[in-house]
Amino acid sequence: MNLKSQNPQFDTDFFSALNHTLRRQALLSLLERGPLCVCHLTERLGASQPTISRQMAILREKGLVGSFRKGQWIYYDLARELPGWARAILDTLRETRPDIQNQSLHFAQNLCPGQDPPHLLFLCTQNACRSQIAFGWARALGGARVEVRSAGTHPHPEGVNPLAVSVMHARGIDLSGQSSTPVDASLLQWANLVVTVCGEADESCPVLPPGVQKEHWPIPDPDRIHGSSREIFLAFARTCDDIETRVRDLLKRLGIEILDTTLPSPATN
Repeated sequence: MNLKSQNPQFDTDFFSALNHTLRRQALLSLLERGPLCVCHLTERLGASQPTISRQMAILREKGLVGSFRKGQWIYYDLARELPGWARAILDTLRETRPDIQNQSLHFAQNLCPGQDPPHLLFLCTQNACRSQIAFGWARALGGARVEVRSAGTHPHPEGVNPLAVSVMHARGIDLSGQSSTPVDASLLQWANLVVTVCGEADESCPVLPPGVQKEHWPIPDPDRIHGSSREIFLAFARTCDDIETRVRDLLKRLGIEILDTTLPSPATN
C-alpha cells in the first residue's frame, strides 16, 4: 500500500488524528455508520457534546471529514476527498477492534513472573458509575491476582450512583461501601495501567508518570438516558455487561487467570 500522497500536510494531519483516541474513534464511527450528528457521536463515544463538537471541528479543518445540515442538526461524514489508502487504513483499524488499545498488551509483555500483582486504576469523570462498575468487575474476576482502584477527575459529591450499585448487586458484586475518589498524584504513581472509561476523562487525564500505561474504553454514560425507570435501569444493565466483557478481555490480555465465579445471572424483571 502506498502511504504517500501529493499533500504531505494531509498525511501528517491524518496520522496525527489516528494517534488521538477520540478523533480516531470518530473517524471509525463514520466509516462504519455513515453520516452521524453530534448527538449520535456523543452517545457512541461516551464524550460530552462540547468535546465532540471541538474534535469534529478539528477534523473538518484538517479536511478529514465534511459536514452538512439536516434540519437543526449538523451531520458529519468522512470527506469525499479522503484518499483510498487512508480509507484502507481505517478499514484495517476497524477490523482489529480499535477500542482495545495496544498499551495494555505492551504492559502485559513487560510483566515478570513473580512480580507483584498489576495495579489497575479505572478513571472517569465523576467516579460514580462506569469506573466503579469496572472496579467491581476487576476485583471480582481478578481476585488477589490484581490490585484495583477507581477515581474521578471531578468526583460526584453524592458518591456512587444507586443504579450502578443496584445492577452490580444483581450480579453478586457489592459496591455499597464505595465512595467517589479524586484522582491525585499518589494514585497515578501507584498505578501500572490507567483505563479511562469516558471521553471526558480521556481528554482531561493528567500527565502520567514514566512507565504508567493508559488505554481508553469509549463507554456511553447510562445516566444520560431518558425514559421510564425500566428503560434507564436496562441502560445501566447493558453498561454493566459491556464493562464485564471489557474487563474479562483486559485480564486475559494481561495474562491474569479469571476466577471461577458463581455470580448469579442478572434479574430480568
